[in-house]
Amino acid sequence: MTGTPSAGAPAPRRHAEPAPRPRRLRRLLFGGRRRDCDRGGPILEFAAVLPILLLTVVVAIEAFLAFVAIERIESAARAGARTAGTQQLEGAESAAREALPGWLDDAAVTSGANDSDGYYVEVSHPLPIVFSSVDLNLTLTRRVDMPNV
Repeated sequence: MTGTPSAGAPAPRRHAEPAPRPRRLRRLLFGGRRRDCDRGGPILEFAAVLPILLLTVVVAIEAFLAFVAIERIESAARAGARTAGTQQLEGAESAAREALPGWLDDAAVTSGANDSDGYYVEVSHPLPIVFSSVDLNLTLTRRVDMPNV
């Protein structure tokens, strides 16, 4: 009975493996060895990309607000032209002003007769800029002509 354990005998005890050290664990989890000179690389890449990302977001917000302003100005010009077509310029400008939202209150509204015996209403407003670091002198203008009915 020397040499091999019998089928019912317990297996010989092995020594427990030591717990992995922190470096070994790090190497197992992250693979390979990390050099100290590689630390901070992702932060530098993020710092390089962040201004471009912020500029893209600001331009997107400004473009969205410009398109909303154009739509609101055109809607106000249509409301004024509709009123001018039915009431012959009486109340056309006030109808256009009522159709404008509060943030476009300082828009210039003009109305008058056009060349084809009808009426027009024109609404103009400077381009609304939220982040006004660049001085753009752009004016949004919409004119709607209405025949005399």
